[in-house]
Amino acid sequence: MKVGEATRGRRVGAALFLLLLAVQALNFSGVPHSSDGIAMLATAESLVRRGDLDMNSFLWMGLQQGSFGPDGELYSRKGMGQSLAALPLARLGLRTKAVGLFQASMLLGPLVAAGTGWLLYRCLLGLGYSLAASLVAALALGLATPVLPYGKYFFSDPLTGLALFGAFAGWLRYRARPSALMAAGVGAALGVAVLTRTTSLALAPVFALALWWERAGLTAPTPPLSGSRQALRWTGRGELDLASATGGRGAEGERALPSPSSAQARGGGTGWRLTHLLAFGLGLAIFVALSGWFNLIRFGHPLTSGYLPQESFSGDLVAGVAGLLVSPGRGLFLYAPILLLALPGWLGLRRRDAETAWLVLGVFVLHVLIYGKWFMWHGGYCWGPRFLLPTLPFLALALAPVWERGGPWRGGFLALGALSLVPQVLGSLVHFAPFQDDLLLTGLPLFDGRTFWDPAYSPLLRQWAYVRPEALDFAWARRAGAPAPLDLSALGVLLVTLGLATAALLRALRGRAGVLLAVAALALVGSWSLSLVRSHAGGTHALDPLLRLVEAQERPGDALLALVPADSVPFSDRYEGRLPVYSTAAPDEDLPAGLVSRYRRFWVLAEASGTGAESWLGDDAYPALTAGSGDRRLSLYLMASGPLAATGVDRRTVDGAVLQEVATLRQGDDLLVRLTWLADSRPSRDYKVFVHVLDRSGALLAQSDAVPVGWTRPTSTWRPGEAIVDRHGLVLPSGTAPTLVRVGLYDADSGQRLEWTGGVDAVDVPFSP
Repeated sequence: MKVGEATRGRRVGAALFLLLLAVQALNFSGVPHSSDGIAMLATAESLVRRGDLDMNSFLWMGLQQGSFGPDGELYSRKGMGQSLAALPLARLGLRTKAVGLFQASMLLGPLVAAGTGWLLYRCLLGLGYSLAASLVAALALGLATPVLPYGKYFFSDPLTGLALFGAFAGWLRYRARPSALMAAGVGAALGVAVLTRTTSLALAPVFALALWWERAGLTAPTPPLSGSRQALRWTGRGELDLASATGGRGAEGERALPSPSSAQARGGGTGWRLTHLLAFGLGLAIFVALSGWFNLIRFGHPLTSGYLPQESFSGDLVAGVAGLLVSPGRGLFLYAPILLLALPGWLGLRRRDAETAWLVLGVFVLHVLIYGKWFMWHGGYCWGPRFLLPTLPFLALALAPVWERGGPWRGGFLALGALSLVPQVLGSLVHFAPFQDDLLLTGLPLFDGRTFWDPAYSPLLRQWAYVRPEALDFAWARRAGAPAPLDLSALGVLLVTLGLATAALLRALRGRAGVLLAVAALALVGSWSLSLVRSHAGGTHALDPLLRLVEAQERPGDALLALVPADSVPFSDRYEGRLPVYSTAAPDEDLPAGLVSRYRRFWVLAEASGTGAESWLGDDAYPALTAGSGDRRLSLYLMASGPLAATGVDRRTVDGAVLQEVATLRQGDDLLVRLTWLADSRPSRDYKVFVHVLDRSGALLAQSDAVPVGWTRPTSTWRPGEAIVDRHGLVLPSGTAPTLVRVGLYDADSGQRLEWTGGVDAVDVPFSP
């Protein structure tokens, strides 16, 4: 059944979105690729777990991507937009055991990439371009520019681009139906870009000027965004001309429409213009104020974003601009040669719609100038010119006029499009970091200028050496975060889904019913679910049993310390609890001030061969639990909130150990026991200490068995006359009433208890709360 043109246009747009999302599903990795992404993911993690803004779960990164606030906590220097946008997905990951928190959050990139392509398509239709030209330009953006690989990276640049282009789309609607509400919408969309990347605020004058011109009567209204195939534009004679959506140069031989009256064109006087500009400013100000509020919470001042003094706009402008555009290492036109057609395309756009063309040019030029001056114009560890990602949908607008020229222009379009696919595929196949790391082996300093300008160091040439089956950067090529043989069945499902999405697009172009569109959508949901579940829960991870133990026993007021930096990403992705997490390699130097006094219990995840945590938790730490998995060890330490009540004992064993004192303190359902030993003589062998807590009936409520002093002082190492302070923490069943603490020693090999003088095998000390 054929459908109307408007319905056809909407269905083609929906099919385009599904196709781009299917490509992103095939390309999806599910792991962060940069410290930038980790910092924003960690912020989203803190927000969804506890409503906090810190990135202490990656405290070991220090000042690499974060700065310490006045409260001593580590906060990301990045804008909050990316983290806030990821919150629904992070919440889904936290509540769905089959998908990780980080992994679910990474879905934001594919959604942004597909959404940007769809919005470009709709804008081009609204500007009067043919459905074919609009579709081809959107496909070129999604497949032949860095939008494709950046869908998997979790940098904030793509979301910034979508927000900026959303402001542009709002401006187009404003042209069709000028109102204060639409002007506020333009400002709000720009505000989202500012919340994501603060530098977007520099583009406010460009959009404000476009709005002012519109209200001043310098432009004529165009049709709203729709599937319409005609548009109105101003002619050079001040008349309205009917522009063909297939040619864009006006319908030859048709009668020009009369110009509207000046009052109609202006839409009101200066007062109305100011009202609409104020509405634009209000929409923008809401998000600017929100950004300032987040800065205030994090860094104590609304204008402080946490960036370091050296992170400034102090670069060589000429070198930066040239590097962003044409350098072998980062040049936009080398990473996406099809965008070379944006120059002749812009000329065609200007002839057709001068106001749109100048707005597009203003956004692009100002963006290039801003980041050309940035001290690190190249963007650090990344693929291509990532700082120019927000401008790509604007450049892609200028591709539609090239396609509509037909003839050899289309041949050139297709040739450059095919050539542009190569860098995007290369940037998607393997992670870009190994090549960047290996550049240091050449002896050149990090980010040395020669690595960007000498073709011999270009990733476009050297990245191919890193393409190997085991290095493929796809979720379907990994199981539970570890490389695995390629799973052809998972790949087959994704390819079938891509085929269905392609078929749905072709059918929509023919104006057929949308049944296949629904089938493709369902297949896409299924393939995404399969890919996510397979890569996250398709295998086990050494951390899993330890994390399940924490989740089962954690309480409000606990904190979790992860002392192995390599565990940080899988830990955040797989931990399903709500505790504040501090992941650090040097807790004695990097833990926020006052941390020990802030929490009553610490879960510590460390290497099995590492030392205990008593040295930096201090004398108030009482080990209560120890568990191991692989080469990782989990320990629970209870912290004393006050002095312990001491009871003198002075009882001797037959092998030189003397128990001088037993001190206890109950804190809710936790019991802290401190034993003070004295060595009359060196014990002949290694003994373990046991501490049993019993109730009035003699039932065992809790016990602790350990080598003295948190497994660090075997009894065979005790020196005559040495006092040994041995701490034990015990977790009691809720609602129980302990009455007796029983202490003793037993042989670690045989389990035989050591006898005390008087013929007993333990010492009983009454306990009173």
